[in-house]
Amino acid sequence: MVRLLISLYLVVITSIVVINQASDYVWQNWVTHAPDELRHAKQVAHVMQAHITAPEQLQASYQGLDIDSIAWLDEQRTQLLNGEVLTTYNAQGQALLSFLLLDNYTLVQLGPFLPSEPASNKLYLFKFISFLVLGLLLIVWLRPLWLDLMQFKRVTEQLAQGNLNVERKTSRFSAISDLTEQFHIMAQKVANLMTDQKQLVNAVSHELRTPLARLKFALAMLQSTQPEQVSGMQQDVQEMESLIDEMLSYARLEIAGEQLSCEEFNLSELLLAQLDKLQGLSGKEITTSISSGVLVNANAHYLARVLQNLLQNADKYGSNRIDVSLTEVEQHIFIKIDDDGEGIAEDQYETVFMPFVRLEKSRNKHLGGYGLGLAIVKKIVSWHKGQCVVAKSKLGGASFEITLPK
Repeated sequence: MVRLLISLYLVVITSIVVINQASDYVWQNWVTHAPDELRHAKQVAHVMQAHITAPEQLQASYQGLDIDSIAWLDEQRTQLLNGEVLTTYNAQGQALLSFLLLDNYTLVQLGPFLPSEPASNKLYLFKFISFLVLGLLLIVWLRPLWLDLMQFKRVTEQLAQGNLNVERKTSRFSAISDLTEQFHIMAQKVANLMTDQKQLVNAVSHELRTPLARLKFALAMLQSTQPEQVSGMQQDVQEMESLIDEMLSYARLEIAGEQLSCEEFNLSELLLAQLDKLQGLSGKEITTSISSGVLVNANAHYLARVLQNLLQNADKYGSNRIDVSLTEVEQHIFIKIDDDGEGIAEDQYETVFMPFVRLEKSRNKHLGGYGLGLAIVKKIVSWHKGQCVVAKSKLGGASFEITLPK
């Protein structure tokens, strides 16, 4: 940061000094020395006033007038009597130069002349050019910095999308080149950790299948001799197999998210189809409020998985009733699933979506679950740039609401 501040300070100070020196030089050699008819005429008027002492010395082209022949203002008369060259303008906007000879009585007028161009216009032009040059110099200094910041954005977007091939394009002219280098090192480590995590989950899940298969075979051989012990062991093996299947499904989602394909389909029909499946397996009362013809541009397969997980949770933890609604408001779609179960504590609203997190009351053989269902829901919804939140249901249990862009 010190390097960044020092370089910015030097660029600004150097630019201001250079621009000021260049502006002074151009002003002195262009604006001050520019040809000006009126300014030249004033110089001639001063020379004539200093050398002509009597009206007889005037050339025929100049005519001496009486100072009282013109109605002067008091300020103008005072200026003339003080020996100044007075500038006045006629109805056409042309300039007239008036001065008194040394006798303080004879008035000489020169003109008419075109008025001088206002210097303020050139001054404003110079200011504009100076600020423009300063802005261009700052752009030159900011360009490497801007490129590095765009790299930050590009790398973070790649990691968020699951693309672990992090590219490195550093610029030695940037004031934050060291920071960029450290950021790329960190991004590469994050990408390596994500790759290792995927490989570890896949490897462990697959490698566990072989000893589990041997255990199942051995238990089948012991079924006739020790049926009571074998029954409990078989249940444990079955639970391990289910856990492995869930882990594999979750690991596959990481890869599937990188190749997500979307198309427009009828979300209302998809939700009704999932409700038909649930009603065939559940004995609970299901009430619905589903808008018809709701279209969404998404992946139908993965949204079906989201709806299936949420409906199964509501059926598993609810007591007697499930409410399902689908509404469309402007450019957003809302799916809400309520149950009348025990609900979720407010301090667990965020942690419930984390992988392998299960609430205490769900850790039993009867309800099952491995803490991956809601994590899968959260991940799929985030792919579709949506949001999934949990709150207290109007029925007394938990309420899950999904918001999707159309």
